[in-house]
Amino acid sequence: MDGVQTEVLQRLTRVETKVDNMDDKLDRAITANETAVEALSSARSAHHRLDKIEDAQKWLWRTIAASVITIVIGAIITAIKIQGGA
Repeated sequence: MDGVQTEVLQRLTRVETKVDNMDDKLDRAITANETAVEALSSARSAHHRLDKIEDAQKWLWRTIAASVITIVIGAIITAIKIQGGA
């Protein structure tokens, strides 16, 4: 082989090496993308569960508030009846 063929062979080898490296990087990028999609799905699911918990707590606090209001009104009515009868 003369010098030109040797140089072409060396350059071709470098190109092949770079292509192989690009393939590896592409595989890693695809894997990273899949992981990101899974993480996003998991985060959305967790957010949905938190929304359900918050809704349940709203219901609980509204029920407690309604009970307290009912007790206060009942106590006021009872106090008025007791004072009116005395």
